[in-house]
Amino acid sequence: MLPLRPVRRDSAEPLYLQIRNSLLQAIRDGVLKPDQRVPSERELSELIGVSRMTVRQALQTLITEGVLYTVPGKGTFVSCGPKIEQNLQRLSGFTESVRAQGMTPGSRVLEVRIIEAGEHEAQYLNRPVGTPLVRIVRQRLVDDVPVALESSHLEAARFPGLDQIDWAHSSLYQVLQTRYNVVLVRAQQIMEAQEADETVAPLLGLEVGKPVLTMERVTYAADNMPVEYVHSFYRADRFRLKVILYMDGHTAKGAVANVYRPHTE
Repeated sequence: MLPLRPVRRDSAEPLYLQIRNSLLQAIRDGVLKPDQRVPSERELSELIGVSRMTVRQALQTLITEGVLYTVPGKGTFVSCGPKIEQNLQRLSGFTESVRAQGMTPGSRVLEVRIIEAGEHEAQYLNRPVGTPLVRIVRQRLVDDVPVALESSHLEAARFPGLDQIDWAHSSLYQVLQTRYNVVLVRAQQIMEAQEADETVAPLLGLEVGKPVLTMERVTYAADNMPVEYVHSFYRADRFRLKVILYMDGHTAKGAVANVYRPHTE
């Protein structure tokens, strides 16, 4: 039997929202898993002791939010969560992008330390091999669910104290501008599809072999110097990419270059 919190009829919160929140908590706790069928309206109505209309309203709310989906003739199922849209024409950080879409960003810091640049990092950052770099590895969350794994690399001498910041509650791009007065203006980014390996899969809540999007990006400041090299893995089922394309010789009327401006809240 599905363990759901009993509804409180004396609460100011509507019954359908209580049911919605209880189902959402069951999903977050892993009681209901992606692509698992949820009980029917009738089953939930009998289990909770409310009308089918109230249950229907709760389910429809979760469907609208992208948490559930329906298959005609089969029932209602748990989705992998609402899609996070990545606009490839705008340079923005994870925190700002997720917050702008009405979701709650979060981070779990897996590693912050000084390393020596290998050939790969040195090439992207245009620094000699062996240059001290700050490496920040974070598990990125949306509404408390892991969706990405991100490894950022920045020159330690250029950003003193960067390894002492609480990265669980800080936006890198905002810190760069407000603390170091570095304005980011452009980036070069490469994305491709891969299979999640034994290291990445458990950190993203995936089975080994499931598809992920991998991204390598170099971000540049106004002085045209590379600032950050980041290597990220994204759950392919949680992201969609958006880009506006133009024919040769045509651009958007009045288009201007995108300059990063941090969220100021």
